[in-house]
Amino acid sequence: MEKVAVFVDGANLYHSIKSYYKGVLDYGVLLEAAVNARRLLRATFYIVEKQETDDSGASGARSFVYNLNKFGYKVRSKPLAVHESLSAEGERVISHKGDWDVGIIVDMIRLADHADVYILVSGDGDYVEAIEYLQSEKGLRVEVVSAGPCTAQSLLDACDLHTDLGDIPDLFRRPSKTANDQHSAIS
Repeated sequence: MEKVAVFVDGANLYHSIKSYYKGVLDYGVLLEAAVNARRLLRATFYIVEKQETDDSGASGARSFVYNLNKFGYKVRSKPLAVHESLSAEGERVISHKGDWDVGIIVDMIRLADHADVYILVSGDGDYVEAIEYLQSEKGLRVEVVSAGPCTAQSLLDACDLHTDLGDIPDLFRRPSKTANDQHSAIS
């Protein structure tokens, strides 16, 4: 039986579902569809967290992470980096940086000798070089699960199989009016 490792780029997934799909994503269904009756070696969900000034946002983030753990994901988190600088005109410029691209690639390379198939949940073309390396040098099959409309063509060309989020049965449920369900997505 094939051993599968799943890598979820949480920020990419969040922005994809926010832009292209209606409803609340069921992370358990996502993992089950990605693994597809194979042996799950590890599922890692990478998130970038905004630093909240009050307890309401922090408790919602903890609840989200707790739920991901219940579904079988190992969660890796890091804070959103906020950088302030001055423009040439002396105006304050604020920029945000928060992605896991390098961290995900490093984890993929570390685990390469233990898995047969990788499932990357992301539409980001930044992973193409790593995917090609893992396929040619490590013999891994790499599948991608993403929102088709915002998936880089280079990623579609490099992967062995692509599954559109919209094609996974029962992946989205209707949004409810409760605060907990509305915070089920990450920033």
